[in-house]
Amino acid sequence: MSHETSTPHHFFARLAGNWRGTSKLWLEPGKLADESPVVGTIQLLLEGRFALYLYQGSIEGEPQHGMFTFGYNTTLEQFEASWVDSFHNNTGIMFCTGHEIENGFSVTGSFPDPSGGPDWSWRTEVELLDDELTITAYNIAPEGEETKATETKLSRIKK
Repeated sequence: MSHETSTPHHFFARLAGNWRGTSKLWLEPGKLADESPVVGTIQLLLEGRFALYLYQGSIEGEPQHGMFTFGYNTTLEQFEASWVDSFHNNTGIMFCTGHEIENGFSVTGSFPDPSGGPDWSWRTEVELLDDELTITAYNIAPEGEETKATETKLSRIKK
């Protein structure tokens, strides 16, 4: 996303629409645990200041739903997002902040270790190339080791 031709909010407008694709899940590094179809929609909110991605898929045959709200804070000059879903987050809302990357943005949040250890981090990259949207998430251990956790590849549904 080059600043001469686009702003984060123009980028959000390019994401608006209906999407369909495949989501992959890794529960252990390098071991694909599940792959399933996913459908979603991205809508702009509040005159395009924010975008809301609502999606549904399944994990091992169980229906899963999620919501990813994101925006760009012009005061702090950072991307901000919140994740809620029926699989990873239990009843928590994960708040994430981040920056621009080539063809999109990357945001990082954290979540508590269920066994009581230090928090883990979760980094999400959103990349758009033409009508192909990829959302990739990485689990980051407290020591800093990063492993791919989910990868969703979506194609725009043409009207």
